[in-house]
Amino acid sequence: MVLTTLSLGMVVLASPAAPAWACSCAYGSSQEQADRADLIVVGTVTDVSDTGIRLAVETVEKGSLGNGAILKLSVHGDPNTCGYDFRAGARYRVNSTDGATGLCSGNAQLPAASSALVATPVVASAEPAPAQSSGWWWFAAGAALTAVLAGVVAVALRRRWSGQATHGPQIEDQPV
Repeated sequence: MVLTTLSLGMVVLASPAAPAWACSCAYGSSQEQADRADLIVVGTVTDVSDTGIRLAVETVEKGSLGNGAILKLSVHGDPNTCGYDFRAGARYRVNSTDGATGLCSGNAQLPAASSALVATPVVASAEPAPAQSSGWWWFAAGAALTAVLAGVVAVALRRRWSGQATHGPQIEDQPV
């Protein structure tokens, strides 16, 4: 039982965990946020949904996207979950990483632009980040390894106990 518990504990300790980010924004300065972003644009939000926004791009400060493009970004609107409360029709400077943005990205609302700066939109989409593999397979592998080890220990103990019963001292009947 002790070996099983230790084995399972070692699997849990050796399992890689996904980073847990609270919404305290680990990258505080605007320079750190800009360095982390792979796309920085200035534009007007044209549509807001529960899972994302569309942004008419005026200028591109970082990344490869044409001026006048319509950019689709993943974002949640709830600041409590590190989302950002974008407003349709408002103008923003938006930092994006892997097709997503949020409260900790360094976004900033800007004053409205003059109509001369708005170009004809072209649809573009930022690619989302590749899905992270789940850590459940580590748990399953550890549970299987623990079960195998427990079985080996049980067989070894059973052989030892049954071996003592058959190979113990034997008494012969001899005349006294």
